[in-house]
Amino acid sequence: MTCIRCEGLMLEEHMIDMEGSYGDMWNRSWRCFNCGHRDDALIQQHRQQQAKPNLVTSAAVTDPELVELAWESESIESLAA
Repeated sequence: MTCIRCEGLMLEEHMIDMEGSYGDMWNRSWRCFNCGHRDDALIQQHRQQQAKPNLVTSAAVTDPELVELAWESESIESLAA
């Protein structure tokens, strides 16, 4: 297995969950030998939850032609070099 960050070698480790919040007391995880990146089942679960696409309704999208800009109201200041 290779690291998703640095393409280094991933080593399998067994970790203990003292609080028991993860489920099983002993968990298997992977650690990169090069950069120290960790990967386990809980991290994968969170990545999958965040990867779900967000739904955008048509009401949230504005039509760029409907937006009017009043350039006269903007003040322009010259900047010194």
